[in-house]
Amino acid sequence: MHPQPCLTSGTTDTEGTIMPMTQRRRRFLPRLRATLIASAAALASMLVMLSAPVPASAVDQVTRTDDFERANGSLGANWVSDRGTWSIASGEALSAATPTNAVATYRPVQLGSSYNVSAHIRIVSSSPSGAEWSGIAANVQGTTSLDYYVLRVTTAGGARTGQWQLLKMAASTTPTVLAQGNMNAPYGTSLELNLGRDGTDFTVSVRNSDSGATLVDTSYTLPITDPTRVGGSAGLYSNTGNLRAKSFTFTTSTPAISPPGTLDCTVDKGSYDFPGAQRQVLQTIPVGTTWAGMPVTQRVLTHGDDQYVAYYAADRRMTIAHRSLSDNSWTTKVLPSTLGWDSHNYISLGLDRDGNLHVSGNMHNVALVYFRTTVPGDVTSLIRVTTMIDASTENSVTYPEFINRQDGSLVFSYRNGGSGDGVTYFNAYDEASSAWSRLVDEPLFDGEGSDDNPSGTWNAYFENPALGPDGWFHMIWVWRDSPDAATNSRLSYAKSRNLVDWFDSAGHALTTPFRYGEADVIDPVPDGGGLLNGNSKLGFDAEGTPIISYHKYDDDGNSQIYVARPDGSGAWDIHQISDWKGRWSFGGGGSLAFTVSMLGSEVMEDGNIRVDFTCSGEPRSIVIDGGLYPVAEAATPALPAEITDVRGTYPGLEVRLQADLAGRNDTGTYYLRWESLPANQDKPRTDWPEEGSALEVVLVGPPSAG
Repeated sequence: MHPQPCLTSGTTDTEGTIMPMTQRRRRFLPRLRATLIASAAALASMLVMLSAPVPASAVDQVTRTDDFERANGSLGANWVSDRGTWSIASGEALSAATPTNAVATYRPVQLGSSYNVSAHIRIVSSSPSGAEWSGIAANVQGTTSLDYYVLRVTTAGGARTGQWQLLKMAASTTPTVLAQGNMNAPYGTSLELNLGRDGTDFTVSVRNSDSGATLVDTSYTLPITDPTRVGGSAGLYSNTGNLRAKSFTFTTSTPAISPPGTLDCTVDKGSYDFPGAQRQVLQTIPVGTTWAGMPVTQRVLTHGDDQYVAYYAADRRMTIAHRSLSDNSWTTKVLPSTLGWDSHNYISLGLDRDGNLHVSGNMHNVALVYFRTTVPGDVTSLIRVTTMIDASTENSVTYPEFINRQDGSLVFSYRNGGSGDGVTYFNAYDEASSAWSRLVDEPLFDGEGSDDNPSGTWNAYFENPALGPDGWFHMIWVWRDSPDAATNSRLSYAKSRNLVDWFDSAGHALTTPFRYGEADVIDPVPDGGGLLNGNSKLGFDAEGTPIISYHKYDDDGNSQIYVARPDGSGAWDIHQISDWKGRWSFGGGGSLAFTVSMLGSEVMEDGNIRVDFTCSGEPRSIVIDGGLYPVAEAATPALPAEITDVRGTYPGLEVRLQADLAGRNDTGTYYLRWESLPANQDKPRTDWPEEGSALEVVLVGPPSAG
């Protein structure tokens, strides 16, 4: 769960083989298979092609082969010894014993989206131990530091049986086993290896070259396309210098694939006449001076004639201000809590049924920071309450949020614990006793293990439940299993009328606490699939049905925006609505500066739906129709320049706009406006605008409202 991102620039926490139901752009090329050429005449004809490559653009697929029948010495002009020392001896390709994970690649032809790589090999050793791994590599990228896939095998030796492995190799030395198994291959067996790929699907086969017996015949599907391992070269692999390759062949589709570059989401697709989009500033009320060293979410909350602002002053002290809408003067209260350099430490506000204000914030895995008024409407009566219910479950708090149920009762949610293994609690406030109690006895989310991975731990990052036009609270979340932001997965959903009893999109009861992979999974995006916590947004279509907008990687590894809507049966209709090139590759810890920041969706007067986002700081909108198909992409209707233009002179300042927690009113929408430097991954700066930034409440609405 995260605060709403700024409209002009966003930050988020990054502590932070199943395929999606619908992928409209998925393209499958026919699976390509190659048969090794046995006759010397056929090999000779292929060697002609090696010396005179066919332009990839001239054909749909290309085949290359090499029998290494040439003078002893180097592999030849078409080969590159990427790692290790490679040579030809007696008509075979071989590598030196060091270093490990030696690779040599054939360079004139780069791989396309579908290929098959084959080699006839034997493994030699003076003292076989079953550790003499050799094989074929594909999608080799890099120079001295190589990323690639490799099918490698070893024959029986010592106490080990014959074995095979499909690996993902990173930086030449870090392997990840994707699939593996045993095979009947005594030491000395000559083997034919075949590694095929079509998009995300791999095929693996190993045969006994002498008998023709099939030893391995299997497949593996990548959860996502890894852009560091597409296209590239194919070649030979040896871990200990025991490889002897008698021939090498590959067939690939053309053209070659290049890894996605930097994300380009500014393709101009024309204009769109957004109905009722014109806005103007109707009122500006100065509040004070706020901290500007990095972005941290601050809040404005309007209720009846009361308006509250929670912010950090220029000296970083948490400050609460109040005014009546009929009066532009503020009453302020400075609280005993001082901000550091962490953008997680936003402030949250809530009001109970008696009108008392509740404040919580400035927390990232620290003890609870919470205040409430004792006199409704009087911020000077704010007092600190050190414990809500149980200090042992309030000692490592992050992401505080308040929400009112339909009866007006106040609920407080928070995470206790760290990223990847935190626990989320929901508390309910009783005005009569001025006390909190658990809304439910157990945490709402339980990230301790799953059926597939009992020892795993995850943390749920959820968007605060939103009351929809249908009278239900709707909630979405993602799971994360480590502080690395790239490990977000499984966009999920649930709805409730009381925040206690939860149901899926079709109205079937769900069991709580929610566990990883359970509840209503909208899109089973895997780790590394381009899903980011805090960047999936809930909206509603004209019928009041939820629409979730989010981003992930497509089959080619490009970043794209998707929308999902329940179909009423428990399934979700998912549509890709962008057509971008390139990739926003995020990951690591700390608060990130967003390349793409999702801002939600809304139904417009013409019946179409507007999905808003920023990309590289530029506000954009994709318009979709009632069937969720894209109609247009254009610049988002601009808010008035007088609030979106940077006024400060300090280099790097950006405008922050935070909408009223109460939402739109009859006149327009209140925004809290200030300026700050961008995120710095929660690291201190040596220089920043120490004088702070002007903080204002601005009412924006249609011209007719003025």
